[in-house]
Amino acid sequence: MKPKKKGWRSLISFFLSCFLFSVFPPSSFSAVTIQQEQELGDKVLQEIRKRWSLVQEPSANEYINRIGNRILQNMEAQPFNYQFFILNVPEINAFAVPGGKIFVNSGLVLLAGNEDELAGVVAHEIGHIVARHIVKRSEKGQMISLATIGAILAGIFAGGKAAGAIATTTLAASQTALLKYSRDDEEEADYLGLKFMERAGYDPLNMITMLKKIRRMEGPAAGDPPAYLVKHPAVEERTASLEIQMSRIPKEKELTKTSGNLQRIQTKLIVEEQGTALAVSYFENWLKRKPDDPEAFFGLGLAQKRMGGLDRAIDNFTKAAGFSPQDGEIARELGATYLLKANFPEAQKNLELARTLSPADAMTYFYLGRLYSEQKRADEALAAFRRAKELDPQIPEIQYHLAMAYGAKDMLGPAYLNFGYYYKSINDSKTALIHFNKALAYFSENSVERQAIQKEIQELTPKKK
Repeated sequence: MKPKKKGWRSLISFFLSCFLFSVFPPSSFSAVTIQQEQELGDKVLQEIRKRWSLVQEPSANEYINRIGNRILQNMEAQPFNYQFFILNVPEINAFAVPGGKIFVNSGLVLLAGNEDELAGVVAHEIGHIVARHIVKRSEKGQMISLATIGAILAGIFAGGKAAGAIATTTLAASQTALLKYSRDDEEEADYLGLKFMERAGYDPLNMITMLKKIRRMEGPAAGDPPAYLVKHPAVEERTASLEIQMSRIPKEKELTKTSGNLQRIQTKLIVEEQGTALAVSYFENWLKRKPDDPEAFFGLGLAQKRMGGLDRAIDNFTKAAGFSPQDGEIARELGATYLLKANFPEAQKNLELARTLSPADAMTYFYLGRLYSEQKRADEALAAFRRAKELDPQIPEIQYHLAMAYGAKDMLGPAYLNFGYYYKSINDSKTALIHFNKALAYFSENSVERQAIQKEIQELTPKKK
């Protein structure tokens, strides 16, 4: 699902204007608290979820969060609960919003040549949050108006010439600079990012290589510059400053291994971002260059599975597994495709192999649960879905099928509860409230579940005007 284009830039300013008065009353702009900043970040996230396409692939989201958390684990204690997201947007961009929310566009992930380059971008954005660059402007006496913050976010998404047009039409001339970080802000975020990378065992040199790579995207025929350059100005000066700063940062840790398989994440993003037909063409061309590459067979299988070509997908997953027999994800996708074909013996063989190879993979347990449900093995299905949710509680499909599995066992309280969480996760508050209210009747007055349900009902119930 792509973002709605019609009027989407004005929507950004509109929704921020609607709720910023409740988060930042006009009298409080001179001293924004950590709690207010967290509340603002949470509300911005809610609105982004409603209006833009976040990458749904669980392993991609897990990967970007592993990178972010690896950096955070080697820092001082932070006041925010950081979260990292990938937006399904091809433009080269990344940005942070107050309260510890960091967004990286899929286009930037695909540009990265290695994990350290991607970590450099994440570390830089963490630096902006740690330094509280946006909210500190109000503390310095530069009041952040509602229109200003709306335009900042509009500029983040628009990038290029569009950002300048929005700044011109939305802001007074004296405020347009707020669409970009100041040079001092950039240098501070760079310095902090380099330090954070060093502590986490990443090579800080890759922050420079990534910046130069983004800069090269702005060629003579490139049109608008990458959005990341619009938001982060003075590239040449920053690059020179980064090289000087690197010499001043003591080496605290040896470089450590990567947090995951970037190429595999990029393969999935190609399928999700480009659409199935373009992805099929992409991986077929890849195989012409490298006819024995299991990653190309895997990507081709993913695209064909998505477009309904199950036999061709099985053929390509089988070839990928032949070249890479210890890859649990290949075995899982092969098993899942056999499941769609209702070939339960082959589905079970490959999904059980995937569980052996990747015992902490939530989606393997999800597909096993689907298989057991088809085979009327209710107890095993419920156990598999419960394990999947333990491993990754954020995947809506797991919540839905877990609710169905509880219903099949006539366990209506947990069934209604999980349906509530499912509909909440897909932003259907009305249906979520119906299920949460039904769930109340099945839990005792002082139970932990009832207290959690009541909290959900309170948060989802529309406030009276």
